[in-house]
Amino acid sequence: MPKSPRRFTAVATVCAALISAVGLLAPTAQAQVRTGAPASVLAAPDAETSLPRDTGTPPGTEGQSTTVTRPDGTQARFAVFSTDYATGQTIWYRTQSAPGGPFGAWSQVNGMSLNFQNLVLTAAADADGALEVFTIGYQSSVLVRIHQAGPDGPWSAPEPFGPAGAGVPRFFGPPVAFQRADGTLAFFEVYQGSGSPRLYVNEQSAPGVWGSWNDLGSGPLPAGVATPSSVTQSADGRLTVLAHMWNATSWTARISEQAPGGPWDPWQDCRNGGCAAG
Repeated sequence: MPKSPRRFTAVATVCAALISAVGLLAPTAQAQVRTGAPASVLAAPDAETSLPRDTGTPPGTEGQSTTVTRPDGTQARFAVFSTDYATGQTIWYRTQSAPGGPFGAWSQVNGMSLNFQNLVLTAAADADGALEVFTIGYQSSVLVRIHQAGPDGPWSAPEPFGPAGAGVPRFFGPPVAFQRADGTLAFFEVYQGSGSPRLYVNEQSAPGVWGSWNDLGSGPLPAGVATPSSVTQSADGRLTVLAHMWNATSWTARISEQAPGGPWDPWQDCRNGGCAAG
């Protein structure tokens, strides 16, 4: 007997709640886009009071969500919806036409079904206002990038985004897209190929133009590092990353650029005041 779409959605919702309750998901369910200004977060877990009240009928049961602020001050809200048995979980978005105004109707980013066992939703705005989404497809470990062809333009097909032959392991945290002072993005994610998981960074040279992957290694300890818990930019443009050790959340490590967009210094072990200077 075919499964009822309504029954599938209800079961999926209950399962997701149980998984979240016992802590089987990554440390945080959604990635954050951080800006160079201190303590300013462009894409963060939505709070009920942080946004104007949405209107309209959402296309299914909403799960993860994240919100991005574009250069003109308008916001774009992204959410994962469980729609029906055939399509499973997909990404939808809606935008404001003016800062602080109401959101428009929901639209689907792409018809791709997501990997519910390693659910990733990262969104970012390029310096020109075009939106980018990073996620993982159903029964896959390969991170993909879906982007607009200019502000409010059509969405591209999913494109693999990561070092060749590498996938995204579970439980290392969500990807982080940091926005530099000039509006370009630096993307951080833990990838795993044939060896142990390692943190990589890719930095834009212009809006929507990504460079090559820079292997930052696995950190100063054998356990390896998770995705960044903090990214900051110095006055001269250099980035500094602070990351927790994967299996010891009270231990952190730090790594900094030697020059903007250039090579990186070795990792520093921040235990016992090891990162007090700098």
